[in-house]
Amino acid sequence: MPVQITGAHATVSMLSRLLLDRPLRYGPNSYGYQVAAVEAKGANAVALEFGSVYAPRSEAYLSSMLLERLGLLPSPTLQAELANYLAAVGKANLGVVALQLGQILSGLEGATGDLAIYAAAAVRWNDKVAAAHAYSTNPANVGFVTFDSFPTGTGATFELTSDADTLKGTPYEDVFLAMTPGQLGSADAINGNGSSPNGDTLKATLAAGEKVTPTLRGISSVFVTASAGAQFGAEKSPEIRGLRLDAAPGGSVTFTGVPSQAWVGIQNSLAGTALTVHFKAPADRMEPFQLSLADATGADEIIVPDVIALRIASMPGSVAATTVNNARITAAAAEEIVLSGNQALTTTITGAHVEVINARTMQAALDLTFATTGATPIGILGGTAADRITVNDASGGRAAIDAGGGGDTFTIGAHNAHSITLGSGADVLIITCLAGPGAWALGLADTAALRRSAIEVTDFVSGTEQLRLAAATPTAKAAPSGAQLASIAASASLLDAAALASNTAGANKAIAFGYGGDT
Repeated sequence: MPVQITGAHATVSMLSRLLLDRPLRYGPNSYGYQVAAVEAKGANAVALEFGSVYAPRSEAYLSSMLLERLGLLPSPTLQAELANYLAAVGKANLGVVALQLGQILSGLEGATGDLAIYAAAAVRWNDKVAAAHAYSTNPANVGFVTFDSFPTGTGATFELTSDADTLKGTPYEDVFLAMTPGQLGSADAINGNGSSPNGDTLKATLAAGEKVTPTLRGISSVFVTASAGAQFGAEKSPEIRGLRLDAAPGGSVTFTGVPSQAWVGIQNSLAGTALTVHFKAPADRMEPFQLSLADATGADEIIVPDVIALRIASMPGSVAATTVNNARITAAAAEEIVLSGNQALTTTITGAHVEVINARTMQAALDLTFATTGATPIGILGGTAADRITVNDASGGRAAIDAGGGGDTFTIGAHNAHSITLGSGADVLIITCLAGPGAWALGLADTAALRRSAIEVTDFVSGTEQLRLAAATPTAKAAPSGAQLASIAASASLLDAAALASNTAGANKAIAFGYGGDT
């Protein structure tokens, strides 16, 4: 959205997003105090205080952190330039630099020309700032974190009946069982009564078409085995921290009213299950919602229709460690998706508004297919293992990709001016659709048009990495002579070299040439 928050409120909201990665709580002891401090001491003084805790961090780390929170990754050029700038001005000025970057990006909505690539990120950044301000000025978000002492002892196991049950547990870690369809119902009220560190657990089985909304208090973990058409409602269970579809036999299952802080996901899947998750709206609407997969091997699908930011963890379950989690993620409203975990993951992510897929902390192999359904620019960061990432860019959305570590394989269509950084490892880059309808046209009108239209590949190591060019129909390769290649290489500019190479190759031909040390 356009800029809506200005002055001291914008300063504090930006600093909290950039240097705390969360909005401040309401009240004079937090948000109000910082706003007053900005008005009394000035924005730069408060910004320096916000940034002072990062003094031990390297310039490279801080550059990556700020750009990630601004939604500007991947961008190796910006990362390097910002790291150098921080080294020049000193890390003590991190807070001021962060505030300046936030203010600059905030003004780039509707940018044109070379700055147009930042317009979408600017919209999202202004949305984050507005959401932070809305959270921090809402009296419902006042309070401080408190820590209780935990009692020690052995919990009990309770079994529900087919009647309306009212159960109260012990102060310890209890387990409530409703393993037969019909035992868990909307009339049931369970009070875990626990103050144990892990909370109490409910395990339930729902028959096909069964819909329940029980009242749960003190229940942290819920495991539901459900058949097609079943629905579990968490509207009356605000303390749930983990909600899992467990060993489901397949079909479509729905979770509704899920608390925003809950980890939700699929584990031990037996067959393809479509799990639709409806979360409660959080106080901070940019708050990330969390999905998890563990031994989800049934080619499942998790549908999250109303979430802007998603965190998806791929974790091992009870099966052998070689298991690969396999699930499709359909997120119609999502803009930012973070993938993590130490279990291999095969997934297709579909969404019209996704701007960032960040798998930088993913420790296991990722096989990702991104099926964009809109024209939104997309940034993708690979993990540390050998990833396989395929981007369906038929909609024309520009992709900026940073492969990360490992020997990765990337496949992307030539429908836009993509930017690919291969990183470490022996990588393979496959560019498809180089001919035929929808193929991207190289702009030769002027230098700016060439720069905006070129598909740029960096960190390519000749002899180690592979670049494969593919067309919808066979494309003949030009065979320029040594003299022609020398003439192209001697051009006064890259624009002149590209134009000469185009004329040398002729229509519907591929040509490879060198200029300025690049191919």
